[in-house]
Amino acid sequence: MTTFNTRTIAVTIDAPPASVAADLSNPLSHPEWATEFFAGPAAPTGVEGEVRVAVPMMGGAAKMKVDADPERGLVDLYLAPESAPYGAPLPVRLVPNGDGVDVLWTLAQQPGVPDEAFAAGIASMERELQALKRRHEQRER
Repeated sequence: MTTFNTRTIAVTIDAPPASVAADLSNPLSHPEWATEFFAGPAAPTGVEGEVRVAVPMMGGAAKMKVDADPERGLVDLYLAPESAPYGAPLPVRLVPNGDGVDVLWTLAQQPGVPDEAFAAGIASMERELQALKRRHEQRER
């Protein structure tokens, strides 16, 4: 059996869980707050639920889809180069916290990814989740 090094990053957002869940369930909205990972807006591909995105660390053009159950706080993101099949999901879980929500995002270190690159990805994801937090908390004011 094979396992990977993983890291779960969490952020607490003082905003309605349903609002955050709806945003994370919409693949078109991710490039609006995840600006370090995506290089520009998402566009529908013509395949239901799938969008085309620019992801420099994946070599440019990629496809993305989201499988979500917002009411249960389950969001699975799938990313792949345009010509490749989707692999394992990036799991995101939303846990109610008072009137807000904790967002837990798990990243796995893929084979061949150096420790330094994985650490840089974790740091970037932490900044991206802070951007998601600002996005929702500013809406509530």
